[in-house]
Amino acid sequence: MRLIQIVLVVGALSSLLAYLGYFRSAMRDRLIALVLFSTAVGAIVIPEATNVVANALGVGRGADLLTYILATGSVFAAILLYTKIHNTERTVTELVRSMAIMDAEVPQESESEENDHLPAKRAA
Repeated sequence: MRLIQIVLVVGALSSLLAYLGYFRSAMRDRLIALVLFSTAVGAIVIPEATNVVANALGVGRGADLLTYILATGSVFAAILLYTKIHNTERTVTELVRSMAIMDAEVPQESESEENDHLPAKRAA
């Protein structure tokens, strides 16, 4: 095993442990993370496997296949993040509106405001 493979496996393992340790997620999401981790470690330890899969899918090289997968995954992640941010902004806006309505005070009329609609007296 080469040094880069060791570094990449340790990095992937660290990412998996950080995800499983610090983020609360559904069991389904944890299983997806485990599958992705296993696939990444398999591709790191046996790099020739990516060539075999790429050739079976009609892609020339394993590196090209991984690039295509990474590009597709990045677009998907960007769309998910945009959607979550948009929904969060909408929720915050609704909460702020509700709080503003709840905290609103009825304006009290003063004498000057009551007399504002009357015509001004002219000096004779």
